[in-house]
Amino acid sequence: MKSTSWKKDYLVVMHSDYDNTWSDRTIPCTFLQAIRFVRAKNWNHAMDKGTVRIVTLAEFATLPKAEVKA
Repeated sequence: MKSTSWKKDYLVVMHSDYDNTWSDRTIPCTFLQAIRFVRAKNWNHAMDKGTVRIVTLAEFATLPKAEVKA
């Protein structure tokens, strides 16, 4: 069985109440790196509230995102 701990398919995302969208806060990383990022930023309380989440790349594609206006 292959280990999945080296796959970089997780993101830390943050919810914006202003326009009800999710934005990524990290580049694709491993699950352990995502946990360490949240702990380093002291976003543990935000994780409990649901404002910050750790999601996969596939799940992030389904979340509503802010539109970029050029």
